[in-house]
Amino acid sequence: MKTLESNVDGVRLIGPESTEFEAAFEPLLGRAPRALLAPAIPFSVIVANDMDRTIALLGVRFDMTGPRGKPYSVIHYADTLRNPEKADFLAGTKRFVCAEPGYTSLLLQREGEPSTRGRTNLDSLRKMLDIRASLDCVAFDDGRFDGPDTLNAFVRLAEQRELEAAFAQMIVTVGTSEAEKLLQNAAEDPEERARRTLARKLLQGLQTGGHEEMLTRARNHRLKMPVWRQPQGYAHSMGTGLC
Repeated sequence: MKTLESNVDGVRLIGPESTEFEAAFEPLLGRAPRALLAPAIPFSVIVANDMDRTIALLGVRFDMTGPRGKPYSVIHYADTLRNPEKADFLAGTKRFVCAEPGYTSLLLQREGEPSTRGRTNLDSLRKMLDIRASLDCVAFDDGRFDGPDTLNAFVRLAEQRELEAAFAQMIVTVGTSEAEKLLQNAAEDPEERARRTLARKLLQGLQTGGHEEMLTRARNHRLKMPVWRQPQGYAHSMGTGLC
């Protein structure tokens, strides 16, 4: 696997081919048995947060070429923007990310074993002709967003905030029967994940606590924090994380 250089100041990718990888990996293990994670190392990177801000959103991209030359790509996101105060990718720390997310979870949870699906996916990764890992995007706990963002997460996050806010407000302003109908339709909508998740939360409130509980949940619904991009060409000191 080839690890591409990060283009986000203060956030580095350390690939398994790097001499720095082993020293960075060992402290991350904790109680997780090394033998369980060893098969995943060739398909993993370590992300180093050298800034003095916590990372609340991380996107690592893996581009692959299959045995028949077909290209594949996947971005693994870790998103705590709804509760950035609970984000644990702190300043000066590192994070292990595998192309098979089950192994990422295994290390983060410090217990358990790889699932059958995880092992199968790892076998598929071994058959790839080429794998490249790159940093796709990050957002810090002050909302600053950076990175190439190849799947337009920046735009999707803004749209999600707007959609959730509008939907919660709509539920507050309509009657019980209409609200229930709106929630049931949204809860089954396969196209809009953000609104679907919120609808199920509010519908549960309606069913367990009635109209007032639904209203309370709608009014208190916490949106993900807004993200913003630093103006292009604006200089900042690497390592400070401050604008």
